[in-house]
Amino acid sequence: MPIDRTRYAQLVDAIAALHGETDTARIDAWQQRLAWSYDDFIALENALPAAEPIVSPPVPQAGTPLQRLPQASGQREGIAEMARDVRGGRTRASGIAEAALEAARAWRHANMFTALDVDDVTAQAEAIDAQIARRMDPGPLAGVPIAIKDLMAVRGYRMTGGSLAREPRLMDRDAPVVARLRSAGAVIFGTTNLHELAFGVTSANPHFGTVLNPRFEERIPGGSSGGSGAVVASGVVPVAVGTDTGGSIRIPAACCGIVGFKPSYGAVDRTDVLPLAWSLDHVGPLARTVDDAATAFEVMAGLPEGVTGGMPSRPPSFVCLRGTFAEAVENGIAQRMDELEATWRSAGARVTATAVDALAMAAGAQFVTIGTEAAAANADIMAAARIRLGEDVRLRFEIARCFPATAYVKAQRIRTEVRDALLEALGDADVLITPTLPCAPPPVGQTVVSVGGRTLPTAAMLTRFTSPFNMTGLPALSLPCGFDTEGLPVSVQIIGRPGEDARVLAAGRWVERMLPSHHVHVDTTL
Repeated sequence: MPIDRTRYAQLVDAIAALHGETDTARIDAWQQRLAWSYDDFIALENALPAAEPIVSPPVPQAGTPLQRLPQASGQREGIAEMARDVRGGRTRASGIAEAALEAARAWRHANMFTALDVDDVTAQAEAIDAQIARRMDPGPLAGVPIAIKDLMAVRGYRMTGGSLAREPRLMDRDAPVVARLRSAGAVIFGTTNLHELAFGVTSANPHFGTVLNPRFEERIPGGSSGGSGAVVASGVVPVAVGTDTGGSIRIPAACCGIVGFKPSYGAVDRTDVLPLAWSLDHVGPLARTVDDAATAFEVMAGLPEGVTGGMPSRPPSFVCLRGTFAEAVENGIAQRMDELEATWRSAGARVTATAVDALAMAAGAQFVTIGTEAAAANADIMAAARIRLGEDVRLRFEIARCFPATAYVKAQRIRTEVRDALLEALGDADVLITPTLPCAPPPVGQTVVSVGGRTLPTAAMLTRFTSPFNMTGLPALSLPCGFDTEGLPVSVQIIGRPGEDARVLAAGRWVERMLPSHHVHVDTTL
């Protein structure tokens, strides 16, 4: 018998009894939150997918991201130029570090960091200057300050995950991704604040304070990598590392008006990174420009310097996704996307459009997958310290226990169907195109968002256009592309095939160069 709302509500009551939950207020809270997603969940339960379970998205084969694309000549700017100046002795790493520390002091009220060790930052920079004095090359990121999301091991720092529900651990080693940055000459610049345990989009952290959006202070900075987005948007550092399970790099990038890159699944090592959902988690950079994101990504992924290329030698070919990506979108964002497409055509790019029907099931599949895996990854907290969690995160973990195993397996089969449909839609084009967000960054404290007659919880609304590319493992870049009629940021999302990170970044550079006003809003004072 197909499941309906009444039968699913009965299932939730049964789950509460199974777990010994007798607090009727909590059970009511579960039902109220699940009510927003009943239609998606019921559609998932009643679906009959034919594909094999995805298990996890495809990990790029060795060497796949190394593909060199035809490109125009020219050196990278931004952090690559900063590092060249340090390597050439024209700039001192200690001077860059001191400027960044001074900026961090000025933004202390913004709650961007969970920890920042001034002495450690200074010592790192001075060690790089000493290497230069001995005619040693520190590497392609020499002297570049890079902040790390407090979700991964950083030597000498306590890893909290943005939570006090689990005892923070003092790290005696770096996670591999951090170690690569450090070995390339980067100055590891503290640990950034986040939505607790990376499970949310507002970065309103009950333990370390709410992260402020430095450019649009009445609006959320996005999450979960809100501190990483804010620390770049404020100009404190040019690059920060984030994680992305449903949009947690690209959403803060879009809310703060910067660049965020979620690489292909598995392209960046996730060892010693606290998991939220193992088959959805990605690690990537947030940066001021596409060049900066590409330079950082190469190091993070262990790729040779410059391998992701520069400007493409020809205009890219784009497939703009319609259907679910054109439904319930604010007028200002839809208008800006239309203007972009017209500009690209005028510049010689091939621009087509299509809808992908399989995406209608994506929200339900993502909801069940992230909830189930997140509850499993944090089972120790739920068993011993759930009352120490922020209410929103605790609620998400609790309702995840209401998903039957059959729903989780169906979600994995649907993920395969969505991935295959997206790749079919891409055809022989270079990249897919969508808005990053369907709406402007919501005001701080707003719990639901209404767009075009559709109302959803803030997290569900903001992940609508980003989470399909976590569940499929495709590389996705968020790039600021202007402002709506109220002066709020609009971002475009550029998506490619698994392993074609270089092609996505090349298309991003081209799109960025079509936006002459882009750099006006980027603080490059470091």
